[in-house]
Amino acid sequence: MLVFPQLMMYPVTKRSTQRTVVNVLGAGRTDLFSDPDAAAFAWELRAKGMTLAEWNSVQALFVATSGRWKALTFLDPVGDFLAQSENFGVSPWTNGALIQLTPGVTDPLGTMRATRVVNAGIAAAAVAQTLNVPANYQYCLSVWARTSGGSNVTLLGKTFALTTQWSRIFVTGSGTTFGAQLNAGATVDLFGMQAEAQLAPSDYKMTTVRGGVYPKARFADDKLTVTAQGTDVYDAVVRIVNTED
Repeated sequence: MLVFPQLMMYPVTKRSTQRTVVNVLGAGRTDLFSDPDAAAFAWELRAKGMTLAEWNSVQALFVATSGRWKALTFLDPVGDFLAQSENFGVSPWTNGALIQLTPGVTDPLGTMRATRVVNAGIAAAAVAQTLNVPANYQYCLSVWARTSGGSNVTLLGKTFALTTQWSRIFVTGSGTTFGAQLNAGATVDLFGMQAEAQLAPSDYKMTTVRGGVYPKARFADDKLTVTAQGTDVYDAVVRIVNTED
């Protein structure tokens, strides 16, 4: 899998382009239709202070994709990799067989978008997603959680003791499966699960049908330019686009 390397490439600018089809009828009426197949995203990464090894990793990927020719997997540096971040009962969430979900619970933002999760089984079970991402990258998994019955929750192998108050818990680790594991009989309220390729959580970003993993992204240019600012210090602007789902 060709995947963009995990680098601290900031500041980053993300642009979303949408298309609307306008149909003007003979009687003067105008109909507007969204065209989701024409949606596109573009990122401009201003990488400052890269080491030679970091720059070489970008350049090696550029050579492997022949510039804009081949697709690559790009992990949105300002997005949540998980789709349906608040709707744990739909695909692509793959939950334990005896996990029970009750949506419409009061959440930490004062709305009714949290979910009560009950593990009715006799073994630990999880609410989780498996992503097509590098298993060796470092990810931050975060979620708001609380309990009314003294239950715990486990994220990426780390167990958190919960209280009756909402708390945004997070852990950093590697892997490709992200979710919350509950012990047998546990009852936990969850809201806003988020996975990012960094060491700490950013502000929460709600997702719906798609998350921030783009397996058909491409370099936006057929040439990369780098500036050597000193020994082992390189600056570059890298542009990535995604026009396909």
